[in-house]
Amino acid sequence: MKKMSRFLIFLFFCLPFSFVEPQNNGVRNGIAIFHVGVILDLTSTVGNVTDTCISIAISDFYKSHPNQATRVVTHTRNSKGDAITATTAALDLINTVRVKAIIGLDSSVGAEFVAYIASKAHVPILSLSPTHSSISSTQVPYLIRVAQNDSSQVKAIAAIIQAYKFKELSIIHDDSPIGSALVPSLTVALSDVDAQVSNRTILPSMENATIINNSLLKLKSMKSKVFIVHMSPSLAASFFLNVHKQGMMSKGYVWIITTAIADVMSYMEPSVLSSMDGVIGVKTDVPETKSLKKFSIQYQKRFKQNNRKLYRPQPNIHALQAYDVMFLMAMVANKVQPRFNDKNSLSPPANEKENRNVSDLFDNGVSLMGPKLLETILAARFAGLSGEIQFIDGQLKSNTYKIVNLLGGSDRTIGYWTPGVGFSKTLNQNDMQKHYSANDDDLASVTWPGGSKDTPTAITLTVGVPYKTGFVEFMNASHDNYTNSWKVTGFSIDVFENVMYGLPYKYDYVPYQINGAAAGNYSNLTYCVYMKQFDAVVGDVTIVADRSRHVEFSQPYTEPGVRMIIRDENLTNRLWWFLGSWSKDLWFTTIAFFLPTGFCVWIFERGKNSEFQGPLSQQLGKYLSFSFSISVFAHKEQLESNYSRFIVSLWSFAVYILMGCFIANLTSMLTVKNLQIDRVTGFVGYQNGSFVHDLLINDLGYHPSKLVKLSTIDEYASALRNRSLSAIYDEIPYIKVFLARHCSEFTVAGPTYQAGGFGFVFPLESPLVSYVSQRVLEFTERNTKDVEGKWFGTHSYACYDTSQNDNTASSQQLHFYSFRNVFVTVGVASALTLCLSLLLIWYVKVQNKMPVYLIR
Repeated sequence: MKKMSRFLIFLFFCLPFSFVEPQNNGVRNGIAIFHVGVILDLTSTVGNVTDTCISIAISDFYKSHPNQATRVVTHTRNSKGDAITATTAALDLINTVRVKAIIGLDSSVGAEFVAYIASKAHVPILSLSPTHSSISSTQVPYLIRVAQNDSSQVKAIAAIIQAYKFKELSIIHDDSPIGSALVPSLTVALSDVDAQVSNRTILPSMENATIINNSLLKLKSMKSKVFIVHMSPSLAASFFLNVHKQGMMSKGYVWIITTAIADVMSYMEPSVLSSMDGVIGVKTDVPETKSLKKFSIQYQKRFKQNNRKLYRPQPNIHALQAYDVMFLMAMVANKVQPRFNDKNSLSPPANEKENRNVSDLFDNGVSLMGPKLLETILAARFAGLSGEIQFIDGQLKSNTYKIVNLLGGSDRTIGYWTPGVGFSKTLNQNDMQKHYSANDDDLASVTWPGGSKDTPTAITLTVGVPYKTGFVEFMNASHDNYTNSWKVTGFSIDVFENVMYGLPYKYDYVPYQINGAAAGNYSNLTYCVYMKQFDAVVGDVTIVADRSRHVEFSQPYTEPGVRMIIRDENLTNRLWWFLGSWSKDLWFTTIAFFLPTGFCVWIFERGKNSEFQGPLSQQLGKYLSFSFSISVFAHKEQLESNYSRFIVSLWSFAVYILMGCFIANLTSMLTVKNLQIDRVTGFVGYQNGSFVHDLLINDLGYHPSKLVKLSTIDEYASALRNRSLSAIYDEIPYIKVFLARHCSEFTVAGPTYQAGGFGFVFPLESPLVSYVSQRVLEFTERNTKDVEGKWFGTHSYACYDTSQNDNTASSQQLHFYSFRNVFVTVGVASALTLCLSLLLIWYVKVQNKMPVYLIR
């Protein structure tokens, strides 16, 4: 508000010195006069061209409409490219000349100041400035923007960046309102296509060769070689001449210019245009019509006569828009003017005092014609020379943009961009996509700076890779002493290059080593990205929360998790492996019950059954064989005693239970290995440099003195074979590779501990992260057996998968405690039967009363 007040005070003192143009505001020869103000920068080529087109428009209108009752009279003022001068001229036109409308004001600042004044006086302002204004149509309803809004082109620029897959770029603009106003909306549009603005260079709007050259030297040293340039045409001419001198218009560079430059290229000097070979531009499209061709001939004659030094063969979009808006004004004047006469066309000022203050500058009456005039202008819709003229919320409707490629001093159309459609090679409806297109296939081929037909590799990424001696299938960095260069190969490299295929990047792989040894662990390596030592890290780097504080990871491209490797203790390799189904106490108890049961039967049958008769040695053999034959139900002896039958039946039932469980558990042990181990005692190993070291200490509770570093597959196998380590903890991808070589000797055990899997490392907020993550998902969903088979073998993961399936269940030894009720029942029953038998025998012998068959 302070700046506004100072500006208005300045205007108050300037107005007494402004010129007054005497005129007749009434009727001339029976024709109503409609006064229109024109404010242009007549010191510029564009301003002169615009002034000529306005003159031609008035002439053409009245040639085709000779019987009009209203005649438009223009009052031209030269703004000299200065906002204050333009505003002073506008105030003079409104307050003194009493114009009904003002055309021009190609400066957005001037247009905004005047818009407030004009809205109060109800005088429409038809601004030719393309710069987006911060004020809305509700604040200044009488401001009509005739040129397309600058911000409407940002989606076309973003589509170019997306089509050629540029992910990092710089924006170069001047410090004028035209240069700065576009940047916020452009940055948002670029962010929407996952492109990052790595640098923003601001040049002074007044040409300064030293500042331009210093800025170019800085830009030349940057990794990104993609530049978007948005500045005034005069500054752009000097800028690109210096770009060419600096050698930055060569192969590998990408230059994209906005409409601020592309729309006025026809007015630039040939030397400037020749220095811009290979530049891509977004240019407002002008439909080629018969009316346009006719006008071009007329324009050339008129402009050549009036401005020989500034003569250019073709009018640009600004000239055509000026023609259309003046033609529109003549049409509107004829509709509105007859309804108002000169006496009632302007209400008297509220303050007619002789001494006026600053506030009186804006109190010079209100145009009664203004509302109707504004309504008629906004409702207009017709096909002009510049295209369709239609206003939406006080802004010209956005039309199509041409994508041009400069070559040989002229621009070549390589395609079109249309809102809602995107790119198309022609504007034929049959050629335009049904869905939005941002694909370079819908553009013609481009000749880039340096004459290259290939899309420039805009950035060379410095990619850090781990330096290691083990598990080189994932990452192997070897030094060639002859060429003094590094060769980097491995599964991770192949995945990365598959994912990045099609992006304009080159990769400079740098092993993380010092004097042939790793310079640090993997956490140190990822931190180098945060410190900007590397642009990315590629390798078998695990996604860990602690590392994610400083960098961003892509989606994992391997299976996540940590497991334990142990010796495969195959039961069949042991001599008495089949005894493992029962515990020792169960074996001893069962054997202990066989013998007493056989003894009881022998007691009951010895005196009555002939099969249990004979010498003592024969009876002993019969006793032992009968005892153990019961276990497999193989006894053939006929039992005579009811007591024997009862004990044998009861014990057979118990044996049936025991043998059924024994066979079932033994079968389970042959198919399901007992490997569900949470942790092991003794020394355990881990891979050198891995985060697993911290996992073992912090999460699993191992003491550091129990941990042993290992590096290679051979070290893993040797440590487990000689039992110097009880187990080795490592990530699943490494385990799969290890088991592919040693499937028969070792196996996985225990639960899976969560880990993030292998991912690619990028700086925080890197635009590559979302793209790479998407491509990683696509890669992992596709058949990746070719890449895996190349590094790990065709059946590399088969052994791990088998081990994993084997551990889905477990078998446990059977213990005495589980069958205690069986043994107690059989034991008690056998003891009671024996006691009862002995008691009855004693009773019969003593009393001799009971029949003998009762004790049988």
